[in-house]
Amino acid sequence: MKKLRWLHRYMPEYLKLAVPAWVALLVEVLVDLSLPTLMASIVNIGIRNSDTPYILRTGGIMLGLALFGSLMGLARNWLSTKVSQDLGTLIRADLFRKAQRLSMSAILKFGPSSMITRLTNDVMQVQNMSFMLTRIFIRAPLLLLGSVIMAFILNPGLAMILVGVIPVLGFLIWLRIQRGLPLFKKVQAAIDRVNGVMREYLGGVRVVKVFNRHRYEQDKFDAANQNLTGLGVKAARSMATIQPLMLVLMNGSIILIIWFGGIRISAGNMLVGDIIAFINYSLQILQSMMMVSWIFTAGVRAKTSGDRIGEVFGLEDGMPLPEEPVVPVGQGALEMRNAAFCWPGQSIPVLKDISFRVEPGQTVALIGSTGSGKSSLVNLFSRFYDVSEGAVLVDGQDVRAYGLSELRSRIAMVPQQAILFTGTIRDNLRWGRPNATEEELEAAVRLACADEFIPKLPDGYDTWIGQGGVNLSGGQKQRLCIARALLCSAPVLVMDDSTSAIDMGTESRIRSRLRQHAQNMTVLLIAQRIHSVMNADRILVLDEGKLVGSGSHAALLEDCPIYRDIYRSQMGLDRSGKEVV
Repeated sequence: MKKLRWLHRYMPEYLKLAVPAWVALLVEVLVDLSLPTLMASIVNIGIRNSDTPYILRTGGIMLGLALFGSLMGLARNWLSTKVSQDLGTLIRADLFRKAQRLSMSAILKFGPSSMITRLTNDVMQVQNMSFMLTRIFIRAPLLLLGSVIMAFILNPGLAMILVGVIPVLGFLIWLRIQRGLPLFKKVQAAIDRVNGVMREYLGGVRVVKVFNRHRYEQDKFDAANQNLTGLGVKAARSMATIQPLMLVLMNGSIILIIWFGGIRISAGNMLVGDIIAFINYSLQILQSMMMVSWIFTAGVRAKTSGDRIGEVFGLEDGMPLPEEPVVPVGQGALEMRNAAFCWPGQSIPVLKDISFRVEPGQTVALIGSTGSGKSSLVNLFSRFYDVSEGAVLVDGQDVRAYGLSELRSRIAMVPQQAILFTGTIRDNLRWGRPNATEEELEAAVRLACADEFIPKLPDGYDTWIGQGGVNLSGGQKQRLCIARALLCSAPVLVMDDSTSAIDMGTESRIRSRLRQHAQNMTVLLIAQRIHSVMNADRILVLDEGKLVGSGSHAALLEDCPIYRDIYRSQMGLDRSGKEVV
């Protein structure tokens, strides 16, 4: 139950509406318990004595009570719906806020698909359970207890039949829970898998179409879907196999009550009205046991989902924040001191013993083969991850001494993958600086050469962008991402291979405009093309996570074999420096 402790924080708000719902439910139960006794009095007194006024009077009381009970039921249903929906809203909001606060490594522990399932399907299971708690969970035991008491008042002998049946039904319900809990855990994991396959397909739909892999993706989804179906059926069967036994016991007890009741009526020890009332109370008892069974079935799923939500709430970020963050002061100096980095859960370092310093206003480029650690290196400055050894500094302070918001407000980043969000072009450009003026926005667009295509779009800056920028080309998306970063006016600009989809002519114009604009801005540039880094103040060469070269383009051609090989391969030269035909 430790994983469900996170629910405690929601109890005060939950109880504000749950308590009135339970009061309405209690009144409704009292009405239900009174009706069989009134019916018995109609039979035993009114019908037996042919007393029509008594029948009408008692029947009117029953009708009034039934109407009042219905009104209480409507109030209880409204309160139950309201409190469960409010609870689901609060949990989803807190889960989303928790996900936003988590570091990249913490989020990767579950994966995006599982996080989506926990935020939607798992919250829905807990929400449904909260609805049942205020609608029938309290009703069932109250009706059960009240009916047992009324049955004993009517006839203690016949009530012993129910005393014998109730424990057996309780054991069957317990058995149902024990069989269902592990199966529903597997069902939720299977939902994660289905979401994962669907998310992967939608993210790479163009690649799937290009390579005609529809059948492969369909088969992969069918396998995940069939697995979910199989587990769902297995879980439902495990719960359903207990149901017939419960029905047999219930109906068997009714038969015994009618049999022994008939004997008592024949012997003159019991009235017909009493046996009718007793059967009604017996049905209410058995109906309550069935309600309990349904509740515990839903409870099994809710417990599984609640545990999964609790895992997210209980996840330790692993990225401690300072109690008294340092106030950023400086113009954007960057430094690494003997820095090493391993991906979470791995022992092989991605970066090893990296040391360099970038002065404010300098443009420093990183180049190296794929997988050499370039993107991992620049992500450390924004503290997406923490170094395993050494230190990463911004303006002379360790990044771990800053608050995350203050640190990241000083670093504008153009990511390797051009990420845009649903909304207009203007909305996307102002992501990092919502209060930017129209003049500042247009200036950033000119620097990124995005002014070459935005005016040609149907609605200009108000053109609607689909999720991920699906209605724009790769080069257009990259230029918008560059403009978005420039609009932040941060002292540090990080460009992570952000011109790979842009033609060399446009890239050259962007570089030229940036050199004029970013004279006081520190630029950290990752690129694959030699042409993109040749004019940088300094070039850092990475190979297998190590810094193997540092200097100007000319110096590296002389001193760094790896840089020289990259240059020759891209320029089409052999080892002697002659052009390869």
